[in-house]
Amino acid sequence: MTGLVAMGGILVGVLALTVIISVMNGLEAELAGLLNDGEAHIELRPRSASGIPAISPLLDNLSRQPHVVGAAPFVSSEVLLVHRGRDGRSRIQTATLKGVDAERELTVTRTFTNCHPEFNDFIPDPGWVLPEGANADPGILLGVDLAGALRIGLGQRLRMVVPAASSFRSGQLDSIQGREKWWLVVGLVDAGLAEFNSTMAIAEIDKAAEFLQIAGEAQGIGIKCDSQGQAGVVAGDLLALPAFTDFRTETWLDRNSVLFEAMAREKALMYLFLVLTMAVASLGIIGALTLMISEKRAEIGILRTLGMTKRGIMSWVVLEGWLVGLIGVASGLFLGWLIGFLLQRFPLRIPGDLFVLETVPILLNPVDFILVGTITLVVCLVATLYPGWEAARMDPIEAIRAT
Repeated sequence: MTGLVAMGGILVGVLALTVIISVMNGLEAELAGLLNDGEAHIELRPRSASGIPAISPLLDNLSRQPHVVGAAPFVSSEVLLVHRGRDGRSRIQTATLKGVDAERELTVTRTFTNCHPEFNDFIPDPGWVLPEGANADPGILLGVDLAGALRIGLGQRLRMVVPAASSFRSGQLDSIQGREKWWLVVGLVDAGLAEFNSTMAIAEIDKAAEFLQIAGEAQGIGIKCDSQGQAGVVAGDLLALPAFTDFRTETWLDRNSVLFEAMAREKALMYLFLVLTMAVASLGIIGALTLMISEKRAEIGILRTLGMTKRGIMSWVVLEGWLVGLIGVASGLFLGWLIGFLLQRFPLRIPGDLFVLETVPILLNPVDFILVGTITLVVCLVATLYPGWEAARMDPIEAIRAT
């Protein structure tokens, strides 16, 4: 009975950990995919604060580099967006204005494919009834969450401000002064990540650079590689080229290092919890083997008198305890893989207001299953050594007399 309890504990521990790690692997893969769609694999910027005076030669150079499949110039800066709603209240939100070359940006990110309505080169839909004076405003795309916070919809105007610090008085939004411009919302973007959706404001690069007073044609170049994993290697190769010696690079992993490091630590903690769980379950194996040895003292004594060595006795006890762990591990791995497979086939939905993903992500990685099984079997093997040693050191004559 004690052996069955130990086997059940091992099964549950292995099952729980394999499912949790599969979910974490799926989450990491989904986030990496969303980041791949929403931002460049590499951002190339000048080391100085100045802009890039001539962008065409650099783009031509990048197009000839191996593993580079797209490159697009951009300008970017933090701004304030102000909108007065129909209720008469003014709302203000910080945002990141990014100016892009639409044609080239399509080769680097999928931002425009996630736009509603279908992207039309920052031009409003011909059928819209626009506010007075809106025809002269340049078009802008907003993240859906940012638009929701501003209570602004398609075809409405907003005021963009780079405020002068001396002109801002808290609580009086209309008093914000500085460099400002009116824009027309021509599209909403849902990138799938709250960070993008709540801060994203995208405009034509010429219009954005003019408003931000950027010196040069761009502030940086976004680069897409043929694989996310190649970003670090490509970034290093670019900096070794004479044309890019005065530039610095930042990969998508550099920009999101805190997020992925946190996920790696959580995964390591899961393995620590596995060891602790298996240590508790192994107490059941120790108890079961100790009870078995106590009940079979006479049989052990007889086997020893018949010539069985201490090593043979220990091996027999260790094997019996290890089989309990092996059955528990095999059952846990099988059930963990089965549950993961079923969650892939029949995804479990998540309420939209709780998380950025719509369903529970699952990625079954055989390496993790092998690692979990190996760690568990090693812990079970260690747990059998003490009972095996106790059985081996038993005096055969005393064992027979005690019965």
